[in-house]
Amino acid sequence: MGRIGWIDEFKGFVLLLVCLYHVEQSFSYAQMGTLHLSALRMSAFFFISGMLFSTRRFPDFKSYFIHKSKVLLFPYIMLSMLFLALDPVVYNFDLFPKAPRMTVMNIRPEIASVWDYLYWNLAKIFVAGKSSIGSGPLWFVFTLYSVSLMFYGIHRAAKKPLIALAAIVSLAGGWLLYKNHIRLPLGIERDLTVLFFFACGWLCREPIKKISSILHNNNQDAVLRSNSGILLTAAIAIIAFVLYAIVENPDPYFSIMNNNLGKSLVGFIASSFFGIAGLVAAFILADKLPNKAPIRIIKGILRNISRNALVILAVHWYILLVMRLLYRAEINQPGIAYLSTLIVTAGVIIAIPLFRCKLYKLLGKEKVSLRESLSIRN
Repeated sequence: MGRIGWIDEFKGFVLLLVCLYHVEQSFSYAQMGTLHLSALRMSAFFFISGMLFSTRRFPDFKSYFIHKSKVLLFPYIMLSMLFLALDPVVYNFDLFPKAPRMTVMNIRPEIASVWDYLYWNLAKIFVAGKSSIGSGPLWFVFTLYSVSLMFYGIHRAAKKPLIALAAIVSLAGGWLLYKNHIRLPLGIERDLTVLFFFACGWLCREPIKKISSILHNNNQDAVLRSNSGILLTAAIAIIAFVLYAIVENPDPYFSIMNNNLGKSLVGFIASSFFGIAGLVAAFILADKLPNKAPIRIIKGILRNISRNALVILAVHWYILLVMRLLYRAEINQPGIAYLSTLIVTAGVIIAIPLFRCKLYKLLGKEKVSLRESLSIRN
């Protein structure tokens, strides 16, 4: 089956939000309001990943495990180690005070030398499942790997009602661990939280598929039904975004990476699902727009971001890290801070063909041409 266009665009948009948030996080003068999207960014990504879950190509757990290890676990380890080796602090420890603070399972380590720094980075990669400082956002790759394997077992063992129950129980476990400040090896506490969104994505895929098929039915006798579906989907998007704006509260901000779920579980779930519903409805509607410039270009860029997610997540963070370590005072100025977005964009554009054409084995992917790696054609 071919790729579903609006889903690739959805994923690309969410990943773009992640990158913009990291720019804002790195340079306080580059304010873009992304803090208000903390409740939906990663929950939306794991929701859409659950929608795409399928065991059709894998007759047993072993084949599924091997495949996921190749495309997720192996790249997580290799990219984490690569960007640890490229970390400027490793070569100039005087930069360490400017580096992001490190926490490993509630431990704030005392780091007095490069060897301490290397040791605790390895602990982050292999014990906490949060990648190295130089490639921080890759935590989501390891989490997606863990949750995919967990859901495989649930999916094979239970029917939909029991899967829904398992999702609720999993969320309750993640919430209890959060409230009791418990951090477990390999990020099990955040796996429990993420499993809820992943399972919900899988449970919602048939209704979403039906809505999408209604909107794209071009038969004459279905035009009225399609128009009604467009109006309904537009209403869902508008209402969901309004409710998200009402419910969402960025203080404290939500962080699935750290399993920080805010003061209220209901508030976290409500804001997450209003945001997800609004995004899903908006991208289903956007798929109906005429495929002409500039819409075609925007869609092509989002699809390219989705296809190159591993490279973009690792490289954009590394570029920001280098800028923070070496030029933070110069860049973090009113107006100038926004230039960091252009620098990151240029660096990522250069890195994509490097990884997809030369270092493709680190990604668990096949080699592609330079043109294909940067293609924004639909």
